[in-house]
Formats: sequence, structure tokens, C-alpha cells
Amino acid sequence: MEILTTQLPSGGYKYPFTTVSISPMNFLQITKYLENCPQDPLEKYLYDIRLLKEEDPNIQNCYVMDLDFLIFLKKLITVSDDLTYTISAKCPDCGRVLKKRISLESDIHFKQIDSKIMEGAQIRLGNTSYDTIVPTVKDLEEVMSVYIRYKKITDIKIIKTISLIKNFKISANQIEKDILEAKHSDITLLLALQELYFDRLEGIELTCPCSKDKEGRRGMTVSVESLIVDFFRDILNNCPIDESKILFK
Repeated sequence: MEILTTQLPSGGYKYPFTTVSISPMNFLQITKYLENCPQDPLEKYLYDIRLLKEEDPNIQNCYVMDLDFLIFLKKLITVSDDLTYTISAKCPDCGRVLKKRISLESDIHFKQIDSKIMEGAQIRLGNTSYDTIVPTVKDLEEVMSVYIRYKKITDIKIIKTISLIKNFKISANQIEKDILEAKHSDITLLLALQELYFDRLEGIELTCPCSKDKEGRRGMTVSVESLIVDFFRDILNNCPIDESKILFK
């Protein structure tokens, strides 16, 4: 399946290639995935990246803001032949499990990209000024390799945020300290950077009718990032078999 880079969250900004290739996994590939996929969240994320790169080496030159969507899309075309997908979430108030069938075409929307943010910026954290970059998958992998080796940080969102800083390896300890120990307006800055450079997909709204009046109904947002989890569970949820597939004697 060829995906136009203009259809990615980044809009394919200054990509030297016009398409990336992904394809659905077959039974053999899923079996190998289940057997070999690491349990550690960072190593699992890296494993998913490598699957994409094996199919199309250009993935390593894609922006990180496009990465989660590509992982999700590979998963979607594996579990669905019509690009629809069932999502679920539990209401924190009543415990009801809410389900919604979504479509790639009608329910997945990107926040409009501003070309100004794609050239990086200069920021100030604590008493230090830094230049930022728009990290590619290759940039992220370099940062992840440090934390997979030393297990110092395991939160992928924090590692993605660290990858925003130019020349990370030159001042790694100081950058890490300034980000982890950020306070007050620096926290607001880091959250804004995460939203600008990584959270490019609009959330999917689910509403629980546990409150009687419409205004009091519980609304929840499911992020695409949260959907790139368990292949086996999602195949069962999205591709149920019926009596046409199996008939017991």
C-alpha cells in the first residue's frame, strides 16, 4: 500500500520522497510478531519501527510526528479490509465499556500543520538556551538507544521530547536534567512542544450516557497513540469469525 506523504500528519513537509510503503501482516508475520515482540515498552516501540523500516527504508527519514500514525495504519490494514476499526474505552465514572466503530476516512483527522514550526526554534529551559529540531525516526532511534541501554528513562513521551533538542549527545546529561526537572513555565513550554510536534492527530470522542442530562454526560478522548498496542486482541475485536468460516461436525 503506497501512502502519499502529503496524507501524513506532517503533510510530507520537505520530504525528498513522495510516498511510503506499508502492507498488512499475514498469519506467519503476526505469529512471529507475537513470539518475538519484546515486553519492554521501549524495545517494543523500537521493534514496531524496525518492522516499518524493513518494508520501506524511507521510514527512518520520516518525522516522528508521522510515526505513530504509520504504526497505527499498518495495524489497521492488518485487522481491517475496509479501513474501519472498533475502539473501546471504560468510563471512569460508571465503569461502562464504550465502543465505537471508526473509519480512517471520516474519523481520523490531523491538526493543520504550520510550516513555521517545521524549521525548529530556539527555546529556554531553566538557565540554558537550546535549538530544537523536528526529529526524524532516525533521530529518535539514536536517543532511544541510550535509554534502552541504561534503562534510565522508560517513558516514550519524555524520550520523544528529549529528541527535540539539537545535538542531544553533546549535552545529554544537561538536557535530560533540564527536561526532567522542569518547573512552572518550563512545564508549559514542554507540553506545548509535545502538542506541536507529536500530537498531530485529533482525538476520537466517546460519550457515556451515564449522566441523565446531555450537558452532564461524560466525554472521553481516545488518542491514536493509545491504539498501537496488542495485535492479537485487535484482530479478535475487529475480525470476528461467523458460521461461514467454521462449521463443527
